[in-house]
Amino acid sequence: MVATVSAIGGLIGLIVSLLFLAKQTKAVSEQVRMSNVINGTTGVDTCLGNLREIYFKMLEYPGTRAYFYDNKPCPEQGEERERILILAEILADVLETGLMATRRIPETESYDDWRDYCCFILDHSPTVRHVVVEHPLWWRELASQG
Repeated sequence: MVATVSAIGGLIGLIVSLLFLAKQTKAVSEQVRMSNVINGTTGVDTCLGNLREIYFKMLEYPGTRAYFYDNKPCPEQGEERERILILAEILADVLETGLMATRRIPETESYDDWRDYCCFILDHSPTVRHVVVEHPLWWRELASQG
């Protein structure tokens, strides 16, 4: 009789432990999901902040936006050429980072949007297209979009 009561008590204890473990597992799973969402948001926010810095540079040098959005070819020589090439490389870095972040962290739900933006820039900026084609190993993700 004592053995039966002990066995039942042990079984009840086991069931309670399993229920508690299931509840803890669910809570940990939710924490991991939330952490991934926060990481994704942070990754996209960092990329957008970097993109904003490029826009500020464009504001400093009126007319540079056309080289990235209006199919204006890179100048053949001079300081303007150097400036545009440097901005193109920085923009390629930002685009590459955005593609990697949004692909690796699906919780951002931004990969398709970021990819569309990258394709737009590649289609409308001969300079960005040139630097990516010239160095496809530097910007692997971006090169695969073109």
